[in-house]
Amino acid sequence: MPTRVLNPTEGISPGIGFYLSGMEEVREQVREAVTGLSGEKFDRPAFLGAHSIGALVMHIGEAEWWWMQCNVAGHELTDEDRKAPFWDVLENPDAFASRGYTAEFCLDQIGNIRKQTMALLATLNDDDLERIVSYERRGTTYEQSLRWILHHLIDHEAQHKGQILMLKRLVGA
Repeated sequence: MPTRVLNPTEGISPGIGFYLSGMEEVREQVREAVTGLSGEKFDRPAFLGAHSIGALVMHIGEAEWWWMQCNVAGHELTDEDRKAPFWDVLENPDAFASRGYTAEFCLDQIGNIRKQTMALLATLNDDDLERIVSYERRGTTYEQSLRWILHHLIDHEAQHKGQILMLKRLVGA
């Protein structure tokens, strides 16, 4: 009988390490879902108003980068940041295809973002899970704990993984 367990990521405090292990489990499922996809099946929307699989992959990275680097680490978003391949990929669904990104390129991009996340998390300890991080959007200030942010990132990626799997069926991949 197969046994499944979730162990904390080595080199990270145990509580944070469990969240990171959950993030990695979902990431591996995303990698498996998109590896080898190419052309229209990857970079074009399956139907009018949809996002492409590739844009969703990059959006997963964008969200992780924004939450971890801008909110947790306190990085101020710059014009240079806005030029990153993953930035605002969902703003114009038709434009993504014109960029010519491959699945491997997109997976590399989100892989690099994950390395940044891991490096940041390695500097924190389990007491930081309850630390409150705040940001302002459209005149409203939001506050959330690091624990909530890590949970949100797992949930966010899992939801988009479901979209990606549905879109694969729609495009016949």
